[in-house]
Amino acid sequence: MTTNYKLAVDVGGTFTDVVLFNEQQKKLHFTKTPSSPNDPSEGVINGIRKIMNIAQIKPEQIDYFVHGTTFATNAFLENKGSKVALFTTQGFRDVIEIGRQKRLKLYDLFQDKPPSLVDRQFRFGVRERMKADGEVLHTLNEEDVRKFVRIVKENNIHSIAVSYLHSYNNPLHELRTEEIIKEEFPECHVSLSHHVSPEFREYERTITTVVNAYLKPKTKNYFVNLEKKLEQLKVKVPYIMKSNGGIMTMREASENVIQTLLSGPAGGVVAAGFIAEKLGINNIITFDMGGTSTDVALIKDGSPQTTLESRLKNYPLKAPMIEMETVGAGGGSIGRIDEGGLFKVGPESTGAFPGPACYGNGGGKIAITDFNLLLGRIDPEYFLGGEMNLDLEAAIKAQQKLLEQSHLSADEISVGMVKIANHHMAEAVRLVSVRKGHNPEEFTLFAFGGASPLHATAIARELGIQKVVIPNASSVLSAFGFLVADIKHDFTTTNLISLDIANLPRIVGEFNTLEERGKQLLEKEGVILENQELRRSIDLRFKGQAFEINVELEEQDDQINLENISRKFFEYYEREYGYCDQSQPIEVVNYRLSAIGLTSEIGLEHYEELQLEPPEDSRKQKRNVYLFSIDQFEEVEVFYLDKLVSGNRISGPAIIDGLDTTIIVEVNEEAQLDRFGNIIISLGKGLSS
Repeated sequence: MTTNYKLAVDVGGTFTDVVLFNEQQKKLHFTKTPSSPNDPSEGVINGIRKIMNIAQIKPEQIDYFVHGTTFATNAFLENKGSKVALFTTQGFRDVIEIGRQKRLKLYDLFQDKPPSLVDRQFRFGVRERMKADGEVLHTLNEEDVRKFVRIVKENNIHSIAVSYLHSYNNPLHELRTEEIIKEEFPECHVSLSHHVSPEFREYERTITTVVNAYLKPKTKNYFVNLEKKLEQLKVKVPYIMKSNGGIMTMREASENVIQTLLSGPAGGVVAAGFIAEKLGINNIITFDMGGTSTDVALIKDGSPQTTLESRLKNYPLKAPMIEMETVGAGGGSIGRIDEGGLFKVGPESTGAFPGPACYGNGGGKIAITDFNLLLGRIDPEYFLGGEMNLDLEAAIKAQQKLLEQSHLSADEISVGMVKIANHHMAEAVRLVSVRKGHNPEEFTLFAFGGASPLHATAIARELGIQKVVIPNASSVLSAFGFLVADIKHDFTTTNLISLDIANLPRIVGEFNTLEERGKQLLEKEGVILENQELRRSIDLRFKGQAFEINVELEEQDDQINLENISRKFFEYYEREYGYCDQSQPIEVVNYRLSAIGLTSEIGLEHYEELQLEPPEDSRKQKRNVYLFSIDQFEEVEVFYLDKLVSGNRISGPAIIDGLDTTIIVEVNEEAQLDRFGNIIISLGKGLSS
């Protein structure tokens, strides 16, 4: 019988992670290969070839493939998108320039607004108009559209965003505009607002559509290029990981690029939630420290916290995403001393190439990985399981400039820089927990990504967290998360009405329409009825207010229980704002549906707990390591992670060297390998950070 495999590939800033799952034996194979920034598809293909060689399999044995990438995110952050034109309703072409009155820094009179992404000369006002209820007020002037498309073509612009007033209620004019664009300029990329962000608020909907158009040509070209190389390799075309924790087809991802912005990090959150469920842990904080940045998210009662609007580079993007905080502190984050003598870490990174100085690629800037190496926390001869040797001398040389700028010793500089990075990451945890009304002491910290196990317990001590979980294959956990994610499509519509019994038929009708669309799409993707799941929620506000609160509808509410919905709304409102006047009328704003196609569940390999004491062959030579729990160097025992067996307990201080990561167990901490291969670290109380 032929053994089938599931494949996942996650392209990060420094490394491309590859995970292969043997469905019959429930075994994981994983590896890393350097990312290729100039053409990320090369890193993907190299990683696939490498994992197939490790597992000794053929391409046709891979029957399921999911891909996550930060390609669109990096293009956006680095201002490497395409030139865009905007077609909008006449009189509204400056909406994306004006934005909103509210400012991120209320009292900063000199703060700069983000650029509009579309030059004013390429914002075109088309004569057409819809009423708020979707009724046509003025028909589309097709000659306007044809004239503007010709101007776009003459100026060599290959991407157009179309955002007409109230198109979320009637997309007729946007659809006809797309037809005309394709007639006049077939090779042009088109982004329609009713498809990208089908809800009200003109500025947010328009800027989200513009960002999609800005990223679409290069992202779609990347997907097309990857697809061609996969065909040559005889590997099937993958699903793409979405920012909301679900997956979609590559064809849909090519059109709706905005939904891939948190593609990679979302996979880590999904995987952590999956493992936490297996361990019986409901409340966790995920801590994903990679080469360039650290992503932090919160899962409460088994569900990731999500947001319907996020900000990236100060642009409000209306797309469902797992709620995360990101800080520029990763293994490749550069450490420096500013003119005032203060230590600074990030957000600048050494990137995939040349990487930290110790990578030996000629990089002269010192990064967090270099500082950990200089403090003895990383074995230079066992990086990536010995596949890559680190250059200690290069790290020492790169630190020389910092020594010349200060009167501190080399060790003091290294310690200070790591502490600054730890503080930045702890602040990110506070943003998703304390700032949202959650006590981090009531959560377990799940640490993954190549660098996080070096810093996890220091972060936990600072926040009062008593337990840290380092998942099996932690450095490639995001890729593993792709394999356990379900197909997920989000649908939205806007219709402002009062939440009362008289409007109940209209509310039911809105959801029925969304459910029909969701079922059709899932059926089109081959999801059988038994694996389809529809989840409804509704955006509510008190009449006259400007912001909404999302309330989920319980599955048993087939008839929609208004009393239950109101009760939940009051509860959520009071938690958010501290006070709730329940006598005020409630208004319905948006109707939301998540259409989920359940994928086959992955069964994790597990072992019987054998013994408490680690076997002798798991012990390496002791080494001198700086411990942040006692702020001094100490000689500690070192263990091979791959030679430990289920049930082994290791009392700190100790180091556990894995093929893909290094785990620090500090003083008054105890680590245990559980039956799934996860390292569970229990922290002693009363430790200083």
